[in-house]
Amino acid sequence: MNMKKLVLTMVMAVFAVGAKAQTDAISKYFSKYVSDTSFMHVNFSGKMFQMISRLEMDNAEEQKMMEESLGKIKRVQVLGKDKNVDGRKMYAEAIKLVEGKGFEELMSVREDDKDIRFLIKESNNKIDELFMVMGGKNEFGLLSIVGDGIDLNALYKLSKKIGMDGFEELEFLDQRKGN
Repeated sequence: MNMKKLVLTMVMAVFAVGAKAQTDAISKYFSKYVSDTSFMHVNFSGKMFQMISRLEMDNAEEQKMMEESLGKIKRVQVLGKDKNVDGRKMYAEAIKLVEGKGFEELMSVREDDKDIRFLIKESNNKIDELFMVMGGKNEFGLLSIVGDGIDLNALYKLSKKIGMDGFEELEFLDQRKGN
């Protein structure tokens, strides 16, 4: 193996370990609270989204979007609590998980007494991870979506269609696309 290949292999290995360490950090955060029954915890496997992506939609455009986007999701985890929680402290703790780990802020919102941040990790202009964290005086929420080329517009449309909370802040996607 020549020196260029060796260096390239080592660089790729470092990036792979870094990406795995990030996912592990988020998974560890979830596992820290998953056994606490006062927290709401939801975990969807990639298999579920593969099945959803095969559902028949109302029109061909929605069908294509579902098949091309949602089938690429590997995992969705949600953690939340709205009573007896220091949401601000947990918000700060969760944000520290992703600082300096290749995440870029997509948007942030301050509403009443809570802060909401959407962060993404991209490669090749495709979203590989969406991380949303919300913390307030007495509420906390965390969402992690991991996949290969996540389409935010598809996620937003699915959330509207099935009445899934938490994506209301992404309604600008409808306006941007002119839908």
